[in-house]
Amino acid sequence: MMMFDCALDLKDLGSKRITLLHVKQRGRALPAEEKKKLESLVDRLHDAGFDASSVIREGDPSSIILEEADSEHVDIITMASAGKGKAEEFLVGSVSMDVVRRSPKPILLDKFPVMQVNGRIKEFRSGQHLFRHALVSVDIPQCSMNMENVFHALCDRGLKEATLLHIIDSSRYKMSDDERFKYVKNTLEEIKSQANPSCKVATHLHYGTTAYNILETIREVDPSIVVIGTKTSSYLRGMTLGTTTEEVVRKSPIPLLIVPC
Repeated sequence: MMMFDCALDLKDLGSKRITLLHVKQRGRALPAEEKKKLESLVDRLHDAGFDASSVIREGDPSSIILEEADSEHVDIITMASAGKGKAEEFLVGSVSMDVVRRSPKPILLDKFPVMQVNGRIKEFRSGQHLFRHALVSVDIPQCSMNMENVFHALCDRGLKEATLLHIIDSSRYKMSDDERFKYVKNTLEEIKSQANPSCKVATHLHYGTTAYNILETIREVDPSIVVIGTKTSSYLRGMTLGTTTEEVVRKSPIPLLIVPC
């Protein structure tokens, strides 16, 4: 239900149609109260101005999600993190991570902070708008074009503030590599100069380990969402997004917009 509220935020970005997907257990009929709840959610979307519908299927959840995303020709998949790990680790559930690894489409993956209430762990909504302030991790040049397009689209659709971040990988470059630093700085400034003037943009250039610096910047600038690029993979390729993206997706305490490159 908290993820449903997040989907409503997409209206501010120009979304017009939402398909609600429920994957039920194999051989289990959907209880009448659950079917009624799904219908009520569709009604709420209609009231909010969306063209909306619902789909009920059974089978492997991640495979069904990817199939429906393809058949419905969606622009984005929105999911909630449902990790079963320790609260402070913000772990991502197996279904969510499988979809993130395999999807050729962007994914909005929400993270819900948790708190202890009467001895029980309970998720809660932080209350901040998803697109108040985006931390955009720009991988130059490998993934910069896709990230630029997403960044500019968000600014044009009402993003209020953004931090463009690039980390010069200390395992590949030396601190004394002035040419690399100059090139990255100029590229970030060029992306910033082309942004919609209504979006306040800052640039950050860090040196060191990529995942660590992204997670530290989250704490430093207090964004409401992280925008990060990734390459898709499969079971045959080891079920990995690459160490940087995988670590950020798992450990980020805030929502992520994951963009295939």
